[in-house]
Amino acid sequence: MSNRKSKQLHVRLDGDNIPGWGRLSYPMRKRIVEGLYTFFTALTMFIILAPLAWMFSTAFRTNAQVFALPSPLLPNPISFEHMENILFETGYVRWYVNTLIFAGGVVLLTTFTATLAGYGLTRINIPRKQLFARVILFGYMFPAILLAIPMFIFWRQLGWVNSLGGLILAQTATALPFSIWMMWKFFQTVPISLEESAQMAGASRFQAFYEIALPMAKPGMIAIAVFSYAVAWNSFTIPQVLLTSNENWVLSIGMFSFIVQNRVLWGQLMAASALAVIPSFLFVYFLQKYLLRGFRAGGVG
Repeated sequence: MSNRKSKQLHVRLDGDNIPGWGRLSYPMRKRIVEGLYTFFTALTMFIILAPLAWMFSTAFRTNAQVFALPSPLLPNPISFEHMENILFETGYVRWYVNTLIFAGGVVLLTTFTATLAGYGLTRINIPRKQLFARVILFGYMFPAILLAIPMFIFWRQLGWVNSLGGLILAQTATALPFSIWMMWKFFQTVPISLEESAQMAGASRFQAFYEIALPMAKPGMIAIAVFSYAVAWNSFTIPQVLLTSNENWVLSIGMFSFIVQNRVLWGQLMAASALAVIPSFLFVYFLQKYLLRGFRAGGVG
């Protein structure tokens, strides 16, 4: 009875249930399917790219064009007043440099630590290894706002408040749980027999790791680098709590200063955002061929 009900409730989604579909020729059905794929792909790209296009367009408009109704799609004439304002009349350049140092530090520290920890979890016999790895991943579930205040108290006692070094360590702590778990999953795909063969040929444990396992783990390391970069570049809560001087601000905090009491400086904000996305585009563009391989091997996606 249960099987009969399940068959009755089961809805087939193949093309044979579409009225008139079976009467169409195969080339016609293929063109329709390809057309639907193209349409939804174009729609998705429009949803993603339209805000970016509007941001770049607004960044090069005059103040009058920014608030004009109806708003022009393209700036006419092209104006650099907002770019000049943020570059020469604010601390934007300093914030930009701080953010590059901050994100670079988080990427290097997270990738280095997660690679060693993931390799150790995979190759060293640790009691209750599975439970330990899950507990590490559990740490990623805590939101930044929950960790920011304890971090501030602890960092203040160590004298690390209002410093980029302390901020790098704090942000790395939030990115490490997922990174370690992912590298642990990735190193499980690297055959241990290759390292054993190298050791039988006279290589040390470190040489086997450095010359065999590490090159094969390159996609996973790059995936971790991109992930930790995104965590650092978009971070707001922890920098807001730990950085008290505007000289040490990062972009996420500095750009918030363009939102004043009862108005938003849209021109400056869009110009700052347009410059802020450039490193992200370049970082992902040059590493994209490794990115999906790393996430797939790590069990993500």
